[in-house]
Amino acid sequence: MATLHDSDNTLLALVRTTFDAHSAVLFLPDQSGNYTVALSSTDGEPNVQEVTIAPGKGLVGWILRHKQPVIVNNLDMRHTFLGYYDEEDEGAVSAFMGCHIPEGGALCVDSVRPRAYSEEDQLLLHRFARHIARQVHSAGLASDAEDLRRYFAQLERLSELGARTPHWGEYLKTFLRLMAESTGFEYVAFATTQEGESTYTVEGENTPLLITEEGRPDLPLASGGLVSWVFRNDVPVHAEGSDGAPSTPLFGKLPGVPDFQAVICLPIQMNKVTCGVVCLAGLEPRPLSPHLRSFAKIAASYLAQYLEMLYLRHRLKTLLPRAKLHRDGAMAYDPDTAPSAPLSEEE
Repeated sequence: MATLHDSDNTLLALVRTTFDAHSAVLFLPDQSGNYTVALSSTDGEPNVQEVTIAPGKGLVGWILRHKQPVIVNNLDMRHTFLGYYDEEDEGAVSAFMGCHIPEGGALCVDSVRPRAYSEEDQLLLHRFARHIARQVHSAGLASDAEDLRRYFAQLERLSELGARTPHWGEYLKTFLRLMAESTGFEYVAFATTQEGESTYTVEGENTPLLITEEGRPDLPLASGGLVSWVFRNDVPVHAEGSDGAPSTPLFGKLPGVPDFQAVICLPIQMNKVTCGVVCLAGLEPRPLSPHLRSFAKIAASYLAQYLEMLYLRHRLKTLLPRAKLHRDGAMAYDPDTAPSAPLSEEE
């Protein structure tokens, strides 16, 4: 949701005083697909509560579901409800008016005194709603720009990490920590497997979940979790967790592992074979913006480059003991002493 500022509170107070209302309330969508009180302006008791309303629930929910305005000048709480006051306080409200916001949400006013809201009032409220929609959109653009700046700064740190950190264990620990800090995910992990193996290993975690003092766990590739699915199919997984469907376990059904809602799993490939998976997981549903997805993909490519460097370093250490160093310059080719067959790639 966009970050709102003091000017938005001032605008909502203007809405309340324009209609001589007791309260003016702005609802905006949250990450779960419901709507929360983003801002409110109230003239004393009763006070607006910080609540979440599902589409279709009460008068506000009706507006959110049908995207149509509502005017009720003789409010009877025996047949409906507002949802943003304490249940005991709702009986004090005698009139209600609300309209939907084009970008998603609703703007509502109510009165504890007898009122007769008219169609002209409804049109004016709708103009306020359109203005607030522009404010919310501008706030969203500013938030996107700030996210982009933060991601670029973190990508610069990640790109320099390999040169500063030659040891794999230290590199992975720092990489996972920076990924968690950059994205806000509670859990970040990296898992690896060898070609032809039937299991994979959780190599590192930003917070201990599976790795213990006894070592790193080996889990079956046929476990049914998201990580094993990425290993088998060589494609990423992006799940926001906002569709209401049951979450798929990250590592299969394991005791002590929470049901993560928002998940990103990215394959790490070497020689066109998936040898690792970067996992980012959150306990609550959240939107996965294009900026976030791009950041995670680029960061994963840095990890792949580091692993490639480690692989090449290992190959050099393996080959150098068998190499002959000629320190006296170039040597004439002698077919009688040349190898009978070229060296294979494995050598």
